[in-house]
Amino acid sequence: MTDEGTRYEVTEIRVIRGTESRTITNKQQEGWELVTQEKGGLRTTMTFRRPKPKPPWRLWAALGGVGVLLVGIMTVGAILEDDSDASTTDAAAASNTEPSFPQPALEQEADPSSSADPMICDTTGLFKDPCKFGQTAIYSKTVRSGEVKLEITVGEPVEFMLSENAIIAYDLPPGPVSVYFPVTVKNISSELAVISSVHTQATNAEQGEYAGIREVSDGDIDSFAVSAVQGLPVGESLSVKEGWTMATLEGVEYRVSIGGLAGYDVTFTR
Repeated sequence: MTDEGTRYEVTEIRVIRGTESRTITNKQQEGWELVTQEKGGLRTTMTFRRPKPKPPWRLWAALGGVGVLLVGIMTVGAILEDDSDASTTDAAAASNTEPSFPQPALEQEADPSSSADPMICDTTGLFKDPCKFGQTAIYSKTVRSGEVKLEITVGEPVEFMLSENAIIAYDLPPGPVSVYFPVTVKNISSELAVISSVHTQATNAEQGEYAGIREVSDGDIDSFAVSAVQGLPVGESLSVKEGWTMATLEGVEYRVSIGGLAGYDVTFTR
């Protein structure tokens, strides 16, 4: 009857025959009680049990009291915070009723980059940066008849295979790479595009300008094609594929020069 209501934890141990008594002694010192003992050929299986420790009711009660105390503190804090918010609201309402005097407006400096179109390349200034392929450069010059203004867009070079009808400047052999640059020029001025000269040049990191890079004409791909922009009517566009043959596309660039050596130069690069 003394075992009623007592909960036990049980463990099972297998030991070599002949060491049973020593194992029993050790387990009894730890509080275990031998329940069963089954002897086999080489080993003996023994089952032990011992009462489970009773839960620390006093500790749980203390922890419960601490929890109740914390809830009370949090409730008081919430009430005080509500009172503080109400005081702040009243103060703000009172300040709104006070007469206000006009303050001098602060001048905001306009940030040109905030409204700048990333597809428009800035070509102003003496040491201007090159444009990126796909961007549009604005050429503007005042002449006797008015202002000549052009939008010049150059896309990434496109590789192609030369046909047997391809024409290379100076009848030179083609380079390992043949490409064309898609170029679009639009006349956005109020007059005809009166331009003295237009010159273009493709370069790369290996050859520069004068080491074998040559213009190519092949089907709808033409050489010196951009020069046709001279006399372009107002509001119209010229779209061409200007062909070149070269050794490599490493460091490839494309330059448009308008008006000769002292004129306008813009370079497109990757």
